[in-house]
Amino acid sequence: MNGAHIQATSGLLEAPLSRPMPERPRTAVELLAIVLVFGIGGVVLVRAARVARMYDLAFWRRWLPLALGLIGVAMSLIRAEDVVLVAALIALPCYVASVLFAQAEIHRQADEALHGRLG
Repeated sequence: MNGAHIQATSGLLEAPLSRPMPERPRTAVELLAIVLVFGIGGVVLVRAARVARMYDLAFWRRWLPLALGLIGVAMSLIRAEDVVLVAALIALPCYVASVLFAQAEIHRQADEALHGRLG
């Protein structure tokens, strides 16, 4: 009896997986959105990595932009698990904060370099 039960159960589990999902072609708007997300995410992480290499900064100031950028990327990936509301509320502010912190540190370093040469 146990063998018949296991066979019936495994047959039920295999049935939905054996049918392929119909795949529709992506539209140009979807492809543009994917390219923009990867582009913006790349810019955020590149700027944050530049700040992480500024060894004259305090530890938390060096790694804060990169940490915020990675949190934003993680929240964007959570959208694949259908947690869209949480991901949408957290991802964009993390990206924006990461870029703002990184730009502020980059500009601060450029100002110090300029004033150091002049003064």
